[in-house]
Amino acid sequence: MNPCPKQVTILVPVYRNAATLRSLYDQVRAAVVEVNASARFVFVDDAGGDGSLDIIRGLAQSDPDLVLVVNRSNCGQQHAIRKGLAHAAGQDVIVMDADLQDPPSAIPQMLTTLWDSGADAVFATRVGAYQSRFRMASSHLYRALVCRMAALPRGAGGFVALRGELAARLVASGNSRFHLAGMIGCHATTIESISVRRNHRTAGRSAYTGRMRLTTALSNFACILEERLRYGSL
Repeated sequence: MNPCPKQVTILVPVYRNAATLRSLYDQVRAAVVEVNASARFVFVDDAGGDGSLDIIRGLAQSDPDLVLVVNRSNCGQQHAIRKGLAHAAGQDVIVMDADLQDPPSAIPQMLTTLWDSGADAVFATRVGAYQSRFRMASSHLYRALVCRMAALPRGAGGFVALRGELAARLVASGNSRFHLAGMIGCHATTIESISVRRNHRTAGRSAYTGRMRLTTALSNFACILEERLRYGSL
C-alpha cells in the first residue's frame, strides 16, 4: 500500500499570465502524482490586470487548498515570491514561473532529488536557447556572476525545489531586498541541481525591458552582498 501523498506547496508569481494558468495548474497536478505527492498552490497575483485574477479565483472554487495572495499594486516578481513563501505552511516548496517556460514535467525529478539527496534545495538549471541571442548572452553573464557570488550551480534561476525549513529562513531574513536564488545560496548548506531544457514562451512576452533587467540585476547583486554581510559569510 502506498503511503498517503505528501503535500507540496507550488508557489507561482503571476503577472499577465491568463493564457497559461489553467494549463499550468493541470500539468503540475498531474506531475506531482508521479512521485506520490499532491499540489497545494500558492498564486501571488502581482496586479497584472489581464484577467489572471479571475482565472485563479475560478480554480479556487474547485480547489479548497488553493491560496491566493493579491497585490494591490505591482511589487515585482521577487517580492511576490517572498510574500508567497510566507504561505508555505512549513511544506517543501516548488517555485516556478507561470508562463510554462519552466516545464512542469521536471517537477518529479526535482522532488525526488530533493528527498533522496537530503539537500536543502534543488535547482532546475537552464539549458537550451529560449529567448533572443542578446538576451541569452546577457542572461548567461548575469547568472554567471550571481552563481559566483552566491555559490550556486551554473545556470541556477527561479525554478527550484526547497525545503520548508529553508523557505522559512528566507522569509525571516531582514534584508529589504529579495532575490530567491541568491538568498538560497546564502542560507542553504547543500544544493543540488538537475539540467532542464527551458521552453520558449508560448504566450505573451517578457515584462522586463532592458532598463528593468539592468536595474533588477544591480538590486539582486546588492541583496546577495547584504545577506552575506548580515550572516557573516562574506
